[in-house]
Amino acid sequence: MNVEQLLRRYDTGERDFTGVEIVEFRLRHLTEINLSGSDFRYANLQKLVRYTEGIKLNLSCANLRGLNLEYAHFEHANLQKADLSYTDMWCAALHSADLTGADLSGAKLHEAVFYNVNLSRANLSGAHLLDTHFDYANLTEANFKYARKVNFGNAYLQDTIMPDGNIINVSRQV
Repeated sequence: MNVEQLLRRYDTGERDFTGVEIVEFRLRHLTEINLSGSDFRYANLQKLVRYTEGIKLNLSCANLRGLNLEYAHFEHANLQKADLSYTDMWCAALHSADLTGADLSGAKLHEAVFYNVNLSRANLSGAHLLDTHFDYANLTEANFKYARKVNFGNAYLQDTIMPDGNIINVSRQV
């Protein structure tokens, strides 16, 4: 299916896109895509997430669990309360995205960039964070318990659960 077909089905009220494969992305005139609350289990969204730079995605409350989202462009995306657990988001760019309350537990986030991202109340427990960047990210009440290879950079840490289970508060550095 192409993105046009997916959006048409979404507009008619369909939210279950289990196993769907995006085979073509050609909607360059779009400025926004709303797929909130959709279920994408076992889907192949590589073309959607790789070629949406400059398009504001709304995937709030979406089920993206376990998907391969390598090189995803989620700049300015709304991923509030999205299930991103066990996803592979190697080299993903999440500049200025909103992941408030998102579940990223067990996710592979190697070399991902969370620049100026809101991750408040997000669950990153058990996430793999090798060379992951959190510069200027809001990590208020985020859970990093058992996360590996964490580098918080210039992040804002308020009641943040650290990998060892301790809770820490560190103001953003300037």
